[in-house]
Amino acid sequence: MALMTGQQLADKCRDVALNYKTLYVYGCFGAPMNARNKERYKHNYAYNEQPSRQAKINAASSNTFGFDCVNMIKGILWGWNGNVNATYGGAVYGSNGVPDTSADGLMNYCTGVTTNFSNIQVGEMVHMAGHIGVYIGNGLAVECTPIWKDGCQITAVGNIGKKSGYNTRTWTNHGKLKFIDYGSTPTPGGFLPDRGYFQPGDSGANVEKIDAFLSHQTTGDFFGTFTKYAVKAFQTECGLETDGNIGPITLGRMKDKGLDKSVNLPSRGYFRVGDSGDAINKIDAFLAQRILGDYYGNYTKHAVMALQEKGRTEGRYHDDVDGYFGPLTLACAEAYGFKY
Repeated sequence: MALMTGQQLADKCRDVALNYKTLYVYGCFGAPMNARNKERYKHNYAYNEQPSRQAKINAASSNTFGFDCVNMIKGILWGWNGNVNATYGGAVYGSNGVPDTSADGLMNYCTGVTTNFSNIQVGEMVHMAGHIGVYIGNGLAVECTPIWKDGCQITAVGNIGKKSGYNTRTWTNHGKLKFIDYGSTPTPGGFLPDRGYFQPGDSGANVEKIDAFLSHQTTGDFFGTFTKYAVKAFQTECGLETDGNIGPITLGRMKDKGLDKSVNLPSRGYFRVGDSGDAINKIDAFLAQRILGDYYGNYTKHAVMALQEKGRTEGRYHDDVDGYFGPLTLACAEAYGFKY
């Protein structure tokens, strides 16, 4: 019986990387770095006995959790839950039928192992000799490594492509771990496609629902985050500088494409974030109409970015502002009233 779905494993790994203090500690599967555990792990492996590693273990706070690459995965499968009062953070060694094995050894419990990354699913193991991580979608993985941030972190999968703001790891292969249900990877309620997210170029009834929700966020008489990104989408369409402000050129193009001709610029010469009034209401209504439909185009992408930025600002979204509509973006949209 599977312990969780691929999406659930990916979400748990992402949660560890984003919401907990972690440190690379060889042989550790989630133990909090309290005084007792520090003494234990400083002396149990030659790697941890290096002066530089001992210094980092000594400096770690008591709410920092130690992991290495494969033990991040095993710890989660063994029930790790971030309990600072438990010896291993809530994990129970060797439980749930998951063996204690190495990074290379865990791949022996995978099926469909391949070097072709075009068909990778959320929650799969990504692997290279002596190192392993978990694919979380959108070209990203969670891995625990002593380089870069020295702990559990999100990195770009170089086999798929680099991503701005992320360090990049090129892996050798990937596979489906036998303890995980990948048949359930299509996300909440089957709303998202099998790949786990909507992207530019998609179409259909579900995209139409997203567009209707996003267009509603743009309407009003206040120049906010959604208006800014909708303006950027319009400027991109027209080949203009994408600064998100509405100056004479942008306003002129809007009028050429159907904006009420009575809209005039304020005395400063442009509209910007924070402005309000009837003119903004007309601009928002004009921009909202360009989002509506059942096609995931440039306007949908920018509106999704607006939702993601707003969600990050208000603590309801904890990932990239990238314009892709995946499970975390869906949860953010639901927090603002989206229903599907």
